[in-house]
Amino acid sequence: MLSPYHPLQLALGLTIWITWFALMYGALGIACEVAPPPIEQGSFTWINVALLLTTLAITGLLFYWAHQCWRAAHVVNKPKDPSRTFIANLGASINLVGAIATLSLGLMVLLLPPCL
Repeated sequence: MLSPYHPLQLALGLTIWITWFALMYGALGIACEVAPPPIEQGSFTWINVALLLTTLAITGLLFYWAHQCWRAAHVVNKPKDPSRTFIANLGASINLVGAIATLSLGLMVLLLPPCL
């Protein structure tokens, strides 16, 4: 992980989220074209399991980064430079937003069949 005070923290969480989003729906389209599961199977398919595991991995990573940034700003030897604290706080918020967005979109695989 980058330093919690690195300015890239301000874009990293949402960059990871949008990359996950594009790859998830791209992979879903390809999987449905190449090997669509039977519609009678509902949402319990190999495609949904793969998407759910990927969602949980990315969500966990983003929550971990948010936690590290939050700790850097509030718990571990608070830096004297206010700009470093600002970057760590905002980085924690952005990573948290990315994690929540990933989880909220990714949990749809529990409800919906993959290929309609």
